[in-house]
Amino acid sequence: MKKRFFLALMMISPFAIFAQSEIMNSWRDSNTTIQNPGFHKIIVAALLHDQGVRRQVEDYMVSMYPGTAIQSYQLIGDSLITNEAAESQQFRNEGYDGIAIIKQTDEQTTQQYVPGRMPSYYNTWGGYWGWRGWGGPHWVAHYNPGTPGQVHNEWNWYVQVNVYSLVKNQLIYSANTRTVNPGGRVPLFEDVCNAVRAQMSAIGFLK
Repeated sequence: MKKRFFLALMMISPFAIFAQSEIMNSWRDSNTTIQNPGFHKIIVAALLHDQGVRRQVEDYMVSMYPGTAIQSYQLIGDSLITNEAAESQQFRNEGYDGIAIIKQTDEQTTQQYVPGRMPSYYNTWGGYWGWRGWGGPHWVAHYNPGTPGQVHNEWNWYVQVNVYSLVKNQLIYSANTRTVNPGGRVPLFEDVCNAVRAQMSAIGFLK
């Protein structure tokens, strides 16, 4: 018999705003399936140093599950967890049965050189001479000045999502994601939530 807990959360946004997040790998507790999330109470937490971004992300997560989820900043502020057993018991006493945590784990920048393009008709002297080489009323329309070579930067952001059962006091789902050029930190986490939610549904963990 599969046990039903709700922790799920966040997997949130119904659309990707900038980039497409990729699930690099994931794990789930095969004995846990989350159904009817409205029957549960969960805590959503974005472990970010920037408290402004943290609040935006947690607020967004909660807005997707009104009456079900609550922001971690409302319960514990920016305090560190120093006594997990006591905190877990306190959360359970208040009726919470799950906690979902999103956290950036790495950021990498790569560079790629894109060669330029030579001007029109400069590739051979005959082409330059023979193809409207003397100018005329139409020469401007056929002239391409070319482009210089450029170095393009690519930003890779890595985010992990963990979902814990406070009832069993253990991890029940985990995913590692990569997002290329997300266009901002808030859009990054929204897109990650969207990708994770889709993957959770695809594997039958979230129904």
